[in-house]
Amino acid sequence: MIEWVQAHWMAVAGSIVSVIALGWLPFTRVVLRKGLSVVMSEAFLKELFFDLAEKYVKSTKTKLDDKFLTQLKNSF
Repeated sequence: MIEWVQAHWMAVAGSIVSVIALGWLPFTRVVLRKGLSVVMSEAFLKELFFDLAEKYVKSTKTKLDDKFLTQLKNSF
């Protein structure tokens, strides 16, 4: 038996991983769906946009983009 397992260790390991993955699939699917729904929410995307926009505005020397960003924030 040990010789057979040593000769076919990839098939044995693949079978074990498949059985474990099938058991975790529903749990993994629920976690991914909830995680993606949080990431794709409007509030998260708005915060991400304004955070990136503020970093960009701070990196430039002009003041026009500062005014534009403040007006954009006020409109939201």
